[in-house]
Formats: sequence, structure tokens, C-alpha cells
Amino acid sequence: MAQVARLAAAGRGRIMGRKWHIARSERDQGSDLRAALFIAPFILLFVTLLAVKSAHSSSSFRIDNRVVLENLKRRIAEAAAANEGERLPTALVASPLPPVAPQLREVSEIVRSGDTLGGMLRRLGLGAEEVTRWSETTRRHTSLNNLQPGHRFTFLLPSGTDRLAGLQYEISPESTLVMREDADEISAQVERAAPMGETRVVTGVIESSLYAAATRRGVPDSVVSALVDIFGWEIDFTTDLHVGDTFRVAYEERRDASGGVAGGRVSAAELIIGGRRWNAVYFEADDDGGNYYTADGRSFGRAFLRYPVEFTRITSQFTSSRFHPLLGVRRPHLGVDFAAPMGTPIRAIASGRVEWAGWHGGSGRFIKIEHGSGIESSYSHLQSIAAGVRQGSHVQVGQVIGAVGASGLASGPHLHFALYRGGVYVNPMTVKLPVSPPLAPSYMREFAQARDQLMGQLASAELDGSPAAMRFASARSASRAN
Repeated sequence: MAQVARLAAAGRGRIMGRKWHIARSERDQGSDLRAALFIAPFILLFVTLLAVKSAHSSSSFRIDNRVVLENLKRRIAEAAAANEGERLPTALVASPLPPVAPQLREVSEIVRSGDTLGGMLRRLGLGAEEVTRWSETTRRHTSLNNLQPGHRFTFLLPSGTDRLAGLQYEISPESTLVMREDADEISAQVERAAPMGETRVVTGVIESSLYAAATRRGVPDSVVSALVDIFGWEIDFTTDLHVGDTFRVAYEERRDASGGVAGGRVSAAELIIGGRRWNAVYFEADDDGGNYYTADGRSFGRAFLRYPVEFTRITSQFTSSRFHPLLGVRRPHLGVDFAAPMGTPIRAIASGRVEWAGWHGGSGRFIKIEHGSGIESSYSHLQSIAAGVRQGSHVQVGQVIGAVGASGLASGPHLHFALYRGGVYVNPMTVKLPVSPPLAPSYMREFAQARDQLMGQLASAELDGSPAAMRFASARSASRAN
């Protein structure tokens, strides 16, 4: 009986112990829950503030096209009211009624490959006379004479008419062309995002690579990438650099409302490679969105980027045959492989229309873009394809279209990039693509003033000593009337 009693007592002890552990566990869980509920609002607030800051920072350096459009509508309404006042008899003008703004219908259109302003206006249903009147403006405005696929127009049409009151054309993230009827003429103005910051000038000596030399001086990655894009068709950054080559760069150092600093546009740059000097100056002529020019006004620009990824090295040059590491056979290797970490952004090398975006056999996730004039580019083995990039969509030069991966028949993360002309593979590293036209003589006086100021800033920074970096106040007009 004593043994039974001991067993019963032990059983009760185990039961009580389990109840105590359960109770303690419930108390701990309750405590954890109260702590989580206490911390959660602070985490939510932090995430919200971070999101707001990021959104603000990303938009601080871009023009707000909605504001530009509303200002255009206001100017159209003011002009209509003024014209109406001129037509009223003198007796009525003494006590006029409040002007009635015209009801404007907004129509947005994305530029397609081969589009012209006249063709887009005909799609809107405008009459031949109106189409001709507005089409004639393309002779005066570079951006309208060479529309970029993927860019957006917003047309303003007075209700109940077949006329066009105004339009807005988004030239770049930082500039927009606005045009409107002004009496019997069509006026135009380019609205530009105002600079927020100052110009920083940095110099350095190349010991191993431009990237290493520039970042050692505190130059942001985005500015180094811009230098490669500017000079990439003239200089092969994988083979042409020598120890002792030098660089000078002036770029906008921008600050947002919260005080954050980011590298902005390169204003001017100089590279001395193997004893040869290369200069580039940024200049905005008319409404073409800006371009880089040599000191004598020849263009550095092309409609194509040379490199679809940043800060990478070519691991396999264009060849007619290569041993495939996965298939174990020799097969044509038409294109260039760029080594890059998984997830590295991939850029469209030019504006164009997406012909394919999806899985494509051994190429894995694959994008092919048609750029016009028989030129196409393709991007293979992607980790992912950017949202909105799909067959039939339009992309802009430099737009992120996907991320580096190892999908399909790939032995590791890399981008296989290929270029075609007339359906035939061409070497992306040696192909000759059209050069942008030189600066028009009518702009040379204005260009010379900007060039001399910027080149003077570059020359003021010494290569070997103090100051290695200098700052100047940014001076760039926010708009230019035409």
C-alpha cells in the first residue's frame, strides 16, 4: 500500500509539474505577445518613415510631370480667357464675366517604334490641317524629330473639337517638352528638374582599374558607371587602361530634402589613356535631352549603351565556337558573357520594343528587344524579368529589364548578351553603330561658354595633392523657351 501511495504521489507530482510548466509557458507566451504588441507600432513607424524617405529621395531628382501638365493646362486656360476678352465688345469688357476654362481631354500615348508626331496625331483622329500644323514643329525640335520608343506623350484636346490645344512629351526623367497654342503660333518650352546640390570635381591616377581609382577618391558607383557609358565606345575599359593613366570628373552631388547625398549627372570629364587625351562635356541643345560632346562640338553620344551591366568583366569574348561546360560539346558561342553577382541589374542598351520576354530553352529566362533599323539585342540566363517587361511592351535606353542569374544551361551567374543586325549575329564589342550628329553651329557660342567653365573646373583640381576634390555651386537653368 505504501508503494502504491508513493506511485500515486509521484503521479500527482508529475501532473502538477506539467500544469506548472504549461502555466509558465502560457505566461511566457503572454509576455512575448505583450512585448511584440508594444514593439510593433515602432517597427511599423520605422518602416513607414524609411519608405517615405526612399520615395522622396528617388523622386527628388526627377521632374514631376503631373505638376508640369497642370501648369500647361493653366496656361492654356489663361490664353483662352485672354483671347476671349479681346473678342468681347468694349462695353462688356468693363464688367466681364468670369472666364470659363476650356474642358480639356487628356489622351496619353506611348511612342512605338517608327512613330512620328504626325502619325500619332492621325491616330487621335485630328484633321489633316491640324496634323500638318503641329507636324511642322518637328523641324524646330530635335526630340520631336527623333521620337524614342517607350517615351510618353500626353495630348490635351478641347472637348467637342478636332483641334489640339497642347501636348507634353517626356524627353527624359529630368526634362519634359511642353507645347501649346499661343494665338496663331505654337509655343514650346522645355521644363527641367532644378538641380539640388553642387558640382564636385575629383581627380585620380589609375593603378589597376578606373573603378578602383575613382571609388578610392569617393566617387559614387553611379558616376563611375556613367563614365564608362560616356567613353565606352571610344575606350575598351577591359584592355586599354595602363598604370599611370589619369581621370578628372565633374559631377552633380545632389542632396534631397532630408540631407541625403547622391551622385548625379556627370557635367564634364577627362581621361588620359596611354598618352591620349579624351574630353567630354555635357550640353543641352534645344530639347534633345542633352548629350556629351568633345571640346569642338563633336558628339560622343550613340543611341546605344555599350555595356548592359555595370562594373563587370567580360569572361568570354565573342567567338565562333566554344566548349560548352554543361553539354560537353563544342558549339557556337555568339555573343559576350558578362560575369556579375546574382541579381545584378541588367539594362536595355537602347530604346525599343520587346519581342520576347520569358523562358527560352537553354537560354533560360530570356529577353529580346527590337531597336529599329534591323538591330536587335538579347539577354539570356536571367534570374528574373522586371515587372512590365513583356512581349509587345516598349523600353527605354538604360531601363532595368531584369537581373543576372543562372537559368537555363548556365554553369554560374552571368549574362549572355548578343547583338543582331538584319537577323545576323554581330560582335557587340566591335560593331560600328551610328554616331549622334555634331552640335548645330547655332549652339556653338552657348556651348563654348559652358565648355570653358566646366573645363576650367576640371583643370582647377590637382592630380597629386590637395585639393583632390573641389566643389562648385551648380548652375543649370530649369527651363528654356523655344
